[in-house]
Amino acid sequence: MKRRIVLFSLMFVAIIGNAQIFNTSGVLRSGEAAIGFEPSMFVYDGNTEFLMFFHAGVGIGRNVDLGAKIGAFGDENYYGGDLEFGISKNLSLSAGAHHFHDFGFDGTANVTVPLASGTKLITGIDMDINFGDETTIPLWIPIGIRVAIGNGWSVIMESEIELTDEAYHYFGIGMAYGF
Repeated sequence: MKRRIVLFSLMFVAIIGNAQIFNTSGVLRSGEAAIGFEPSMFVYDGNTEFLMFFHAGVGIGRNVDLGAKIGAFGDENYYGGDLEFGISKNLSLSAGAHHFHDFGFDGTANVTVPLASGTKLITGIDMDINFGDETTIPLWIPIGIRVAIGNGWSVIMESEIELTDEAYHYFGIGMAYGF
């Protein structure tokens, strides 16, 4: 009963609040779902912005999942979604769209490297194409750690290191629950 109350509370927050998918190569199997939350910080040209992300995703087919992205409690909300395609056990590609200051498209290659039992290194390459006053193409390298803590829960610490001037540094730590 306690597990259901926690699950429904997180789902309620995700529906009302916001969602974002962590940068992992794990693709949900058809019918599986995951939710989570992640306080985050963006650093851009010496300015800092905080957002709270709540995560949601669902497996929709063989090696394909769908994620909704909404972030809040910052200067501007983040909205978006993506499709993620599992290429192999440790590699996935995702494509989607978002609105955060400007409308844009997303593309990511995620690589997950097992380190120890229940612990994985997360990395890859992340790219956006943003359409504001001018078109920009920011690039990042995501780096993070995912630690399974049991009963479907994981702690995920991640950062995105800017590779281009249009990008920003990103830092977040959160939890995810898969069911």
